[in-house]
Amino acid sequence: MDFVSQSIQEAVCGAMDDSTILVADSHNFPIVQGLGQTVLVAEPHIDAVNDIRTTYRYEKVIAVGGCSVLDVGRACAEPGALTVFPSILSHSCLSTDRSVLIRDGIRTSMRTVAPVVAVISKPSVQAAHSGQGVKWTTSGLGDLFSSLSASIEYQWPSGADDRMKLSQIEVTSRVPVVREAVEWVLGSPGQTGDLDLWSLARYSHESSLEVLRLGHTRLNAASEHLLCYRLQERYRYPADRATHGRLVSIGTLLVCAMFSRSNRDHDFYWSIRRLYEKSGLPSGYEDLNGIGVRREHILRGLDDLADTNCLLGRLYREYGSGMADDVFG
Repeated sequence: MDFVSQSIQEAVCGAMDDSTILVADSHNFPIVQGLGQTVLVAEPHIDAVNDIRTTYRYEKVIAVGGCSVLDVGRACAEPGALTVFPSILSHSCLSTDRSVLIRDGIRTSMRTVAPVVAVISKPSVQAAHSGQGVKWTTSGLGDLFSSLSASIEYQWPSGADDRMKLSQIEVTSRVPVVREAVEWVLGSPGQTGDLDLWSLARYSHESSLEVLRLGHTRLNAASEHLLCYRLQERYRYPADRATHGRLVSIGTLLVCAMFSRSNRDHDFYWSIRRLYEKSGLPSGYEDLNGIGVRREHILRGLDDLADTNCLLGRLYREYGSGMADDVFG
């Protein structure tokens, strides 16, 4: 990961050449479209990837924007030929080799290409996260903390009857980068907007590298992400309100709450709720209503998972709607 003092436009301009294609989201497209061969990415759809691959001639890819356009860039690039310029730190997939793409209306995670480098434009990212943009900081934290529920699910497989033996230490020790991030947030003075963005970027980057090291995403994304995808597919929330990290945080809190109930470790659950308060993440139905997510949406999403063996599906079969009401009510 490189931090630069140039704007995104200036930094991308210095990286472009005639062999490079630039993919950008709607926010960044007007900023970079004059720098070379540029494609606007509206959604992370597999058809967009196929169109780029078959229509354009290129050797290298530069992706500029949020999580969705980075996903497309990873899917369009060959190994060793991708540079990403995240314009916001709203997700923890900065440097991973996985993309979530839409195929036949369903979001699916697939292995793609990791970037050679993720370049963070400090002035551009700082401006994007200021004022109302603090929501992107909250979103990035929400995506990062999903590793807590993923770790629980990883160690609580289908059919396991030893859930009571899993300790809080075993949960957090599997995800040391996220454990450090949790301690950083809880120990930081002030509120979400006062957090150091470059620390958030480093934690997100390091979490991405853990995926590369492990060779799988099971400690980064589990059924909390599946719930997020089902909600997005059914309700198509405005992405600037119901951000990815806020939606993912719904399942994370549910899993942590049910784990604490099963384990009788209430301190763990209340520490997670403090973490949510400090991060600005939704922890009640009123908060969720504020981003357009209704109680019935969550129950419908959980019902969609009830026929699967993912942890949230199994918990919903056991506890029903009371699971969500106990946490968010």
